[in-house]
Amino acid sequence: MISDKDTTKQDIALVVIAVLAAMLFYWLYSTNHPLGLADLGYGKIPAAQKSAEILQIFGYSSNIEPVTRFRVDSELLDTLQADYDIDQFYSDRKNKTLFPSFHWSTQFKIDELDADGFFGVNTEQVKTIEVKLSEEGSFLGFINNYNIIPDKNADIEALTYALQEYHTVLPQIRTDSLIYQMLHFQFSELELEDDAFSGLNSESRNYFGKKIAENIASYYLENSGWPSDIFNIEDVEKVSLGSLDAAAVTFTSDEAAVEKEIELTLKVLPTGTLVAFDFSHPSEINSTVDADEIKSVTRTILLLLGTFWILILLFIRFRLRLIDTKSAVLIAVLAGFIYPFILLLNNAHSHIYSFGEFNGQFVLMQLVSIGFFISFASIGYFIVTAIGESITRQHWVEKMRTMDLIRIGHFFNRPVGQTFIRGISYSLILSAVWVLSVTLLPGSYFSLETYFLNDSRFLPYLDVFLGNLALYFLITQIIFLIVLGQFKSVTNSVFYLLLIAVITFVLMNPVPVDVGPISFELVSAGVVGLIAGIIYFKDDFLTTFIALFFFACHLLSANGWLVDNSPDSSVFYTVIIVMITGFIYGVFGIYKGRSIRELPKFVPEYIDELAQEERIKQELQIARKVQQSFLPIRTPELKGLEIAAVCKPAYETGGDYYDFIFLDEHRMAVAIGDVSGKGIEAAFYMTFTKGVLHALCNDFNTTIDVLIKANNLFSRNARRGTFISLIFGVMDSESANFRFSRAGHNPLLYYKKSERKLSEYQPEGIGLGLAPQHIFENHISEMSIDLKSGDILVLFTDGVVEATSKTDDFYGDKRLHSLIENYNELGAEELLNRIIDDLVHFGDQANQHDDMTLLIIKKK
Repeated sequence: MISDKDTTKQDIALVVIAVLAAMLFYWLYSTNHPLGLADLGYGKIPAAQKSAEILQIFGYSSNIEPVTRFRVDSELLDTLQADYDIDQFYSDRKNKTLFPSFHWSTQFKIDELDADGFFGVNTEQVKTIEVKLSEEGSFLGFINNYNIIPDKNADIEALTYALQEYHTVLPQIRTDSLIYQMLHFQFSELELEDDAFSGLNSESRNYFGKKIAENIASYYLENSGWPSDIFNIEDVEKVSLGSLDAAAVTFTSDEAAVEKEIELTLKVLPTGTLVAFDFSHPSEINSTVDADEIKSVTRTILLLLGTFWILILLFIRFRLRLIDTKSAVLIAVLAGFIYPFILLLNNAHSHIYSFGEFNGQFVLMQLVSIGFFISFASIGYFIVTAIGESITRQHWVEKMRTMDLIRIGHFFNRPVGQTFIRGISYSLILSAVWVLSVTLLPGSYFSLETYFLNDSRFLPYLDVFLGNLALYFLITQIIFLIVLGQFKSVTNSVFYLLLIAVITFVLMNPVPVDVGPISFELVSAGVVGLIAGIIYFKDDFLTTFIALFFFACHLLSANGWLVDNSPDSSVFYTVIIVMITGFIYGVFGIYKGRSIRELPKFVPEYIDELAQEERIKQELQIARKVQQSFLPIRTPELKGLEIAAVCKPAYETGGDYYDFIFLDEHRMAVAIGDVSGKGIEAAFYMTFTKGVLHALCNDFNTTIDVLIKANNLFSRNARRGTFISLIFGVMDSESANFRFSRAGHNPLLYYKKSERKLSEYQPEGIGLGLAPQHIFENHISEMSIDLKSGDILVLFTDGVVEATSKTDDFYGDKRLHSLIENYNELGAEELLNRIIDDLVHFGDQANQHDDMTLLIIKKK
């Protein structure tokens, strides 16, 4: 957590602890990691040369530079670590020979193989043969999955060895292609006896039984790096390699001291030529396969559910406009190019080391795949970044403080400097705690990748740096900004939030090194989650991200120092350089940068916009209250009359207006108006009109005089183009007479009870503000109505008859007229409510587009 307190002493103590943790990490990791048992001293170049010699001896040739790599048999090594103390087990040289978890592998391109490619593009594949050597360079295997037949037609030495026990002298036989027609395997119940041979007949077919096949295979076994004295023949069967006969001879070990089975399978031709020499350890297949499958399926389901949940959060927050798109887009663009770049490096390495060629097909495939990954990565990062920041800013904004400083360009300052120092220190402590937890768990072990990073991709140091940067920024956002941020809205309990962090880490397992068995893998991931959660609570998001980023870098770069002559040493040196650079950057920021008080705060645009909208909303609410206060508080009481009125603005404020102004004990001025436009401006002119009418009612002779003077004042003060329609009248309760004039307003409705007839009264008049004074005076008139018992006057604004339904139909004058005629017996208030109810029913929750005002006067 960032504060203004001087934390120099605490930070120095943290750095000291980190140094001690680093020493513990390097000691424990080197002591317990199985890669320390590997020996790369033989060297890649000698391994490639010897493999080429073996290939040539067996009758094969390749004109392409082979690919030689130091390989780890991960499954075998995991099995051995699960069952034995691997250090003690491999201290016996014989065990290291029989169980070669580490060996040299050289791939030779022998021939080409065309296959259908990706997206309809043909990709060139090749037929290869792999020669395997032990760490010391002894021959272990000859992997020929395509069953390629050697160029050399016969191996005389192998045949001599196979036939010598029959006391047969090999004649000088031809070694051209015809030898395949001379020699054949024939396995049946009637096997050839020892004295069956008096010599090879070069003029006819010669058949060898199982014994000869066994002898040929034994010849190659004795000339390999395997101790032939502990192997027995388990099975011999005849196999067909195209048009040629071959024998598959299987050897198994009978070493009593070794519980695990070793199986060697050799394919030989009757000409004495070796086609394949493979080895396996069947006991390495165990129940952990099922556990791995369950783990994989479970995490896939959780990934889909989590993705669905995140998409729902995105939809909700987009609707609420709680998304900072600028920040999310920037992160999305950067990540959208990092992943395709790494993908391109890996694909190019795999293509070249699989003997592929850079051609149009390969380039097209890369463009398609890179385009897809750019889109996918960018969208994914945009969603995660947008939601993560939105949730955290709402529930835990202080966790984004240093991230915000970097976002607005303040790189060199004390808060960011402290974050780097602490993040790097925490990464070393986290590494030490993690490796300590793994080593303390009885039966746990480290699982290795098949190849070194340098042997499986170009620029591995860049791959580790950029890959971890992008991956752990994504993971940290998901776990801490989204998951913990969302739960923070439910509970503030540190215990429960830490528990959520641990559970999330266990489910996702973002630790880059596999640990076995699976139960220990979950425990180690939980330990990382607990420590990372504590870091997040104590500091902030950026500190936690830096800690997890360097933690992953420490583990992935370990191959560079665990073994001598490691091809991954550049990865280790790069991580150390980046870590030291980050530490120096942090120290510089602390001692040269500004403090937290001197730095500005970052506020996303959407927060400013929402705050401004909230202010406007509050102001509109105030304006609405003020406007409502300008309308009559209660309906006036005038002898012999029932009066009811209502005004419903379409927005917070509106331009409709009605008023009652008492002139004396029995006379009352009545006004209803509609200002052009809506909202605040209309409300302002409505208020202005109210004041004008109240002032003019102090002294006037006719209603025409009032409207003429009102037009004059309105025209001089209103913005051009603004006008108001108005009816102004005077109701005399003694005479039951209503005199009124109209300034361009809707007609007045008069229902005459005695005639049961509804009439429209529409005296001549122009809206206030629409015409010059002399034109207005020449086009205005006054009318008078004498009310009898049961007669009704209805004044309304156009928002009533122009109200629309969901299907955009208008309410209309006809429907209003019918309603008044049908319910004329009701009192003024009841009739008003009936009309309002009918308007609501007609609208059926459709949006109200205009203000609606209705005023009813009924003679008792």
